Amino acid sequence: MTGQPLWHKAEKPRTTRGLERLIFFTDAVVAIAITLIALPLVDSAREVTTSTASKFLSENTFAIIAAGVSFVVISAFWREHHTTFERATGYTPLLIRVNMLWLVGIVTIPVATVLIVYTHRDDRVAIGLYIGLLVYTLVITRLIELLLYRADLLSDHPTGTDIALRWLYVGVAVVAMLLGIFFPHVGMWWLLLLLLNAPIQTAIRRGLSPGEPDPAAPAE
Repeated sequence: MTGQPLWHKAEKPRTTRGLERLIFFTDAVVAIAITLIALPLVDSAREVTTSTASKFLSENTFAIIAAGVSFVVISAFWREHHTTFERATGYTPLLIRVNMLWLVGIVTIPVATVLIVYTHRDDRVAIGLYIGLLVYTLVITRLIELLLYRADLLSDHPTGTDIALRWLYVGVAVVAMLLGIFFPHVGMWWLLLLLLNAPIQTAIRRGLSPGEPDPAAPAE
């Protein structure tokens, strides 16, 4: 027994074909989950027989907005997952198990969306569950990157600081979840706090590297 953490276990990276199958399977599950978001609206639209399209839209405005938000959320998670695995040069058995946990969060988001739409607007449980799922999926996303980093399976070889700073997103999401639970009347608007992640990271990076030019700044 070496006493090393689980991610330090000697695990032989698997084949490139196996990595591709993992990615294809994940993409298929995400596609199904993102489709499920629209199904309640499809069912409601089928019931429009004697009404009008404008009345349907007015009666389902919140449901349409919620579906749109969830579409953006799942798309953002997929984009992050895609970017991470674009940098991956291999995988381990542990990574497969953690990736399955990531998919649990993705396929549960449509359920949480339905609860948000069909419960009371100030239902703190529905709001907490929805944002809590985002926190859960964010944590698993960061764990996937951490496992690849620990196994030296990232082609860009990020620094420990880069990995650590990305966990700030989880912290901001936790704050949004707690505010949603204690102040549910604001509703899903607490998700706008996630927009603070980028400027916070930028400020911290500048503080860690004083005097260095901003790479985003235009050349003179």
